[in-house]
Amino acid sequence: MPTRFDLLVLDLDGTLVDSEALLVDLVNETLQAAGYPAAARRTVATSIGLPLAEVFQRALPKAAADAIDALCAQYRKRANQLDFVRRFRLYPEVDSTLDRLRAAGVRLVVGTSKGRATTLDILRHCGIVGAIDAVIGGDSVSRGKPHPEMVERARTLFHARPERTLMVGDTSFDIEMGQAAGVATCAVTYGMHAPEVLSALQPDFCIDRFAALPALLCELRP
Repeated sequence: MPTRFDLLVLDLDGTLVDSEALLVDLVNETLQAAGYPAAARRTVATSIGLPLAEVFQRALPKAAADAIDALCAQYRKRANQLDFVRRFRLYPEVDSTLDRLRAAGVRLVVGTSKGRATTLDILRHCGIVGAIDAVIGGDSVSRGKPHPEMVERARTLFHARPERTLMVGDTSFDIEMGQAAGVATCAVTYGMHAPEVLSALQPDFCIDRFAALPALLCELRP
């Protein structure tokens, strides 16, 4: 069946995997291990999706660049360990929904601020790596979210036109990135950012469960 889109760029945390508590805890554990106070949980949660240095900068606004770099290094050391990767869990119906999208002929790219290698480890652990056509991590681009480079790279990989590309994510950074790239956007309301924050950006679509994507996409083109 013809679809509205040929390419979907999918955020990872808060969109495919339910990882808010896991990541907020790791940020605060990293801060406290370095002698800093824990940050407010919402401050951390609402910054997830940005490049990691910006996450720590928001948690410690007055910290110097070398302190932020040290925190990022410690965070990544823990985040890349296999026992940590094994703590990630998919949201309901993500695996079956990805299979349906692939069967409809849609290309699927994960676009995340995480490193590409760690993202692949998470996708393997969650059993969905075979459904994903490509991974563009934060270390795959020179400018992170909400800059459009990640979406532009995905489009180039699969020769997708802007009007046939959809960015799907749970944060304002995802929606802003898609809009800056000139593609359609779909906000998911079950992740890190509140529905009212997302709706204020006027995404093209808004869904409250990942399994709603096929019905939204797999309609005959007007």
